[in-house]
Amino acid sequence: MHILYVEDNMANVALVRRVARGHTLTNYIDGQEALDNFDEDSPDLILMDIQLAGKLTGLEVVKELRKRGAAMPIIAVTAYAMVGDRERCLAAGCDEYMAKPLQVPELLALFAKHNKPEPSETVVEDDETSSPSTVASSSTDADDSLEEAINTGEDVQS
Repeated sequence: MHILYVEDNMANVALVRRVARGHTLTNYIDGQEALDNFDEDSPDLILMDIQLAGKLTGLEVVKELRKRGAAMPIIAVTAYAMVGDRERCLAAGCDEYMAKPLQVPELLALFAKHNKPEPSETVVEDDETSSPSTVASSSTDADDSLEEAINTGEDVQS
């Protein structure tokens, strides 16, 4: 399965990358960049942070994708777990809503729910599909802090 994760917090990206082993993960930190590359990326599932770097919010990106006819599941991922936020995300075109901090069991269940490979499909992990801006902002410090959080059972959030 090809997962598109539009997120500017590298600790969250590292967590999802580790949980999504066996799947292809593409990450953009900017909503416009995700829109510009969407047709080429052709994801099966989208995880969309609501507050993004750049001019567009995650909800604006979702609305534009739906306007273009994108039919794949879009999951809103946000630290803003206020009353009405879930409804606002669903009204914008998201299919589901996940509050941060992200929980590994919830991510695993989400990927299992949406992973419907063809019988002859081979799933390959691709750790190098991130955009240049994401690769440049990624660091081993984020991976180290994620590893520590996983080992101590702490949650990761932005």
